Amino acid sequence: MRPVMLACAFLAFSLTAPAAEKEQPAPHIPFVVGLTTVRATSEPRGDYENLRVIESITPAGYRIAVSGEVPADDGSGLREVNIFRRVRAEDQRASHTMRTYLHTSDPEQFSGTVPGWSAAVLNELRSTGRTRLTYLEMSTVMGMSVVKRELTGTVVRVDGGEKTLPMLVNGRRVRLPVIHAKGRLDDGAGAAAFEFYALDDPGNPIILRSSGPGFSSALIKIDYPQPAASAPLIERELAADRKTDVYGIYFAFARADIRPQSETVLREIAAALKGHPDWKLRIDGHTDGIGSDTANLDLSRRRAAAVKTALVKRYGIAADRLSTGGFGESQPKADNATPEGRALNRRVELTRP
Repeated sequence: MRPVMLACAFLAFSLTAPAAEKEQPAPHIPFVVGLTTVRATSEPRGDYENLRVIESITPAGYRIAVSGEVPADDGSGLREVNIFRRVRAEDQRASHTMRTYLHTSDPEQFSGTVPGWSAAVLNELRSTGRTRLTYLEMSTVMGMSVVKRELTGTVVRVDGGEKTLPMLVNGRRVRLPVIHAKGRLDDGAGAAAFEFYALDDPGNPIILRSSGPGFSSALIKIDYPQPAASAPLIERELAADRKTDVYGIYFAFARADIRPQSETVLREIAAALKGHPDWKLRIDGHTDGIGSDTANLDLSRRRAAAVKTALVKRYGIAADRLSTGGFGESQPKADNATPEGRALNRRVELTRP
């Protein structure tokens, strides 16, 4: 397999929540081990999603793991990639240079750059309304990533308009505080327009929406570990409402293969069942609107069956406590015309019959 390039920026999204589902107050998004973001990116080579997990944090910096199925460099289709990057703490504090792409052949660390915004960029936009920024536009030559253009200039805070953006956080819709900025960055041969919406938190300045030359990107959802002081959300909602929508189970593109990053949620479901031995669950899959009705109905059912198999084989749940089904694309939560809406529609629904 040839090396493949993967977008790695801290990027995000907007979605319109159905009127029937009220958005909850914004939580603080902690920068912690296990923080997971899923992002949809649109480029000329195709649209794709990737998943990023904070693997470790030390005084020297942090390490991220990025995985996904992305278009191959040679146009031969989707390729599964797993890439790691280390970011120095001093760069996350003060760098003004964004390097948002990694390649499978690249080293893990690029000193002097960050895969999104640093605290300094956000703080300058907060205090003065402007900041200098350099964006490294990458290309691939003979299987290696190279800097195609080094675009530098000033981005300016946009006052007025949206101060918050809706986001799916730990499976629930909330509104997150943002800073909106725009600017034109130039490499001497020409300029390009950039636009960003970033989480208004210098300790975790995730870019929630981004666009630039040849790309647009939107974070679909954020998950992070929560304190164990109370019963997990899935258990609470099953106890109170007898049903819950689950977004933390990740599947391979158009397949029922469960990705390894799903284990946290699978453990949570298994723990709820073990804590309530009288409970039975129906597991239903839902898909987005891409593809035919027949294919989506089949896919939703196979994904529900895969969740049951994982709970039975890996967590020892009795098979007769679980039933499965699927609705394909017939019960959407949001507009299938957008990547964000499609991500919201792809879910697993748990119900206590």
